[in-house]
Amino acid sequence: MPAELVVALFAGALLGGSAHRAGLCTVKAVAEVMTTGRGHILGSFVKASLWTAGVLALLGVFGAPPALAVWPLGRIAPLGGLVFGVGARLNGACSFSTLSRLAEGHLVMVFTLAGWLVGLGVVARALPGLHVPAAPRHLPWVVTLPLAAWMGWETRRVFQRLRGGAWPLHRARHWPLSVAVFPVALSFIALVAVGRPWSFTSSAICLADAGPLGACVSPGTLWAVSAAAFGAMALSARLRGSARARPIRPRAAARHLGAGTIMGLGAGLIPGGNDGLVLFGLPATSPTALPAWLSIVAGNFAALWTMRRVGGRVPEIRCTADICRADLYRARHVGHRQGSKQRTNTMTGKPTSP
Repeated sequence: MPAELVVALFAGALLGGSAHRAGLCTVKAVAEVMTTGRGHILGSFVKASLWTAGVLALLGVFGAPPALAVWPLGRIAPLGGLVFGVGARLNGACSFSTLSRLAEGHLVMVFTLAGWLVGLGVVARALPGLHVPAAPRHLPWVVTLPLAAWMGWETRRVFQRLRGGAWPLHRARHWPLSVAVFPVALSFIALVAVGRPWSFTSSAICLADAGPLGACVSPGTLWAVSAAAFGAMALSARLRGSARARPIRPRAAARHLGAGTIMGLGAGLIPGGNDGLVLFGLPATSPTALPAWLSIVAGNFAALWTMRRVGGRVPEIRCTADICRADLYRARHVGHRQGSKQRTNTMTGKPTSP
């Protein structure tokens, strides 16, 4: 097995496990802003971009500058971001978290993945030749010093989090965001450095032939890395005790298929998803990356705002010690356990305690 493929598989596994334990998700990020007025999760995406740009800039200074794909700015990419963001909100999960939830046993997410391919296929057939191949770019050396200074300061904060109780990481049910984004960014850097650029969304785009991505020249690698990332997520869920097969209900399957199709349409128009934009596009200063990513955030916000206006409940995201969780999920999870306990006690005939 080539050494580059070994590095790519290890990087994919590291990325999958880290993203799962951190709970990285644009949908949660927007919900946090709406419900608490804070932006811990959004800030973590910015940190991931800064880590990626900083290390890639250092590689350039030491004579190993990897080429980054740069897409020209057009009107269609921001529209694609809006569509993708609305679809992600309807799905309840973006690129990373869709796979994370599937790894935890939310089998309905299979319909989201199927919808991705449907939406991407529609774009590929309806708008052939929409995107031209991306141009390569190297980061300018002038950004190295400020990024290196930030990385030094952020490294100190990461070690503080580890000493504050996050270590050992394999025993922590949830990783602090500041700790988790470093291995996520490091994984993408390794993938770029060995010439195996990859993301969850790029794998779907290449399968549907919906964009001229450089990664599409090696589809076998894409699926091998995808399998490594998903396997790490599944292992992380099992070790944490959150893996449990959930039944698929017809209405939920239809909703996720529709939401996935919308996400696929948006990803085909960009081309890409929030994962590739944050970890490839923004560090490369690609002209299309920031408008498209902000449009994804805006699409999420619009869908959440509409949900609140029609009486739906927006999950409140609470962040403590750099760890963010949804109160709605916790309430449902606790309620399910209490309900199960109540039913068990009723069957035994023993009195239940409040």
